[in-house]
Amino acid sequence: MELLETISNCGRKYKEVICESYGVRAAAECMARSYTSQTQECGRSLLYSLAHGNPRYQKQVYQVLKDLLPSTNPGTQRVAAQGLRHIQKLVGPPTQALVENVLALLRSLYSDVQYEASELLKELVGHDEVREVVIVGLIALLPPLLDDVIRPPVSDTPLPQHLQQAAAAKVLGLMTENSNLLATIAVENGAVQSLIVVLSNVRHPPSQQHAARTLSYLVRMFTEVHETLKECLGAELLDEFLKSPEEIHKKLTPTQLDKLISNNTQVILAQNSSDDEDMELLQMTEEITVQ
Repeated sequence: MELLETISNCGRKYKEVICESYGVRAAAECMARSYTSQTQECGRSLLYSLAHGNPRYQKQVYQVLKDLLPSTNPGTQRVAAQGLRHIQKLVGPPTQALVENVLALLRSLYSDVQYEASELLKELVGHDEVREVVIVGLIALLPPLLDDVIRPPVSDTPLPQHLQQAAAAKVLGLMTENSNLLATIAVENGAVQSLIVVLSNVRHPPSQQHAARTLSYLVRMFTEVHETLKECLGAELLDEFLKSPEEIHKKLTPTQLDKLISNNTQVILAQNSSDDEDMELLQMTEEITVQ
């Protein structure tokens, strides 16, 4: 594959010859079957080379990388997500199916797979076509199972749904921290209610910490969220929360946990935030146009 990449880098004519000779499929098969990072990286690098400066076969490379996402091989999942992140802008708008496959990677027990999935989601949320799909998909991963909030911890080993929940809360925070547009979409689609419930997941403290950090961003951005959290936690505990969000889960009493679990408050934002949202959307569109 290293030799093929060297040949591919010589120009479009050679890229097309490799693709016509089923080079894309061969590289994908090597990536899927191998468990060595060197082979997977070589495959990703070859596909990356074949996609650039080769418009005739860009979508073929893109489709192969998408097909590798559901693989049971964590190394394959990692390099596939990485490759997609680098060539997404070459092939047009992403699809909802791609978003769903990437969201599924957040259940991975491997931190490097979760990282690449998170980075790809941050890339996808910049596209108008799937922006809301990404945010809504992340919110859907937040609600804990009933056992998570009514039973004490029984194991130090996290479950896949706990890892997915923590990752979703974390990525939401990264997306909304500096974006009024994305924060507004999140709040309007029930993120606050779900994040508050995640705070009660005593079986997985990292979920509680990431949920608290994301909530702290939203509390500072929207008065409505501030008032909602004040009602749930009380004024005194809210002050402590704002000082140190990641530590608040250690201070919650059983009574407060019960209140968080039963929370079903829907936050309705004032309409005056729409002007800021429209301005940010315009800026994001201009940035994409310039690129």
